[in-house]
Amino acid sequence: MKLRLLDYLAIILSIAVVGGFSVFAYAGKGRGGDVVIETGGERWIYSLAADRREEVRGPLGTTVVVIWEGKAAVVDSPCPDKLCVHMPAVSKPGQWIACLPNRVFVRVRGTDAQKTDDTAY
Repeated sequence: MKLRLLDYLAIILSIAVVGGFSVFAYAGKGRGGDVVIETGGERWIYSLAADRREEVRGPLGTTVVVIWEGKAAVVDSPCPDKLCVHMPAVSKPGQWIACLPNRVFVRVRGTDAQKTDDTAY
């Protein structure tokens, strides 16, 4: 079967449309928000767009939060189980990491926060 000119045009147009939607859907995701770090009544807000390392004092010691490539993660903490260190990095509004023993809470805020399903209570 031989492809004709319109077949080639349809293929090229399809690739362009899929590529355009992909760029629109995925470009810049994870960099459009802020990281809020809270502990002991104090709050710090940092942009996800700027890479940085922050050391936050809690009752047990220092928790280290790293922001890089539009994501934030807890990389070190004095808590005994280190569950917060093993949690994946957060990048989307509404995601969070909590170090409960050291009372450090890290969350991402932004404009595309997921809305709560109206059927959920």
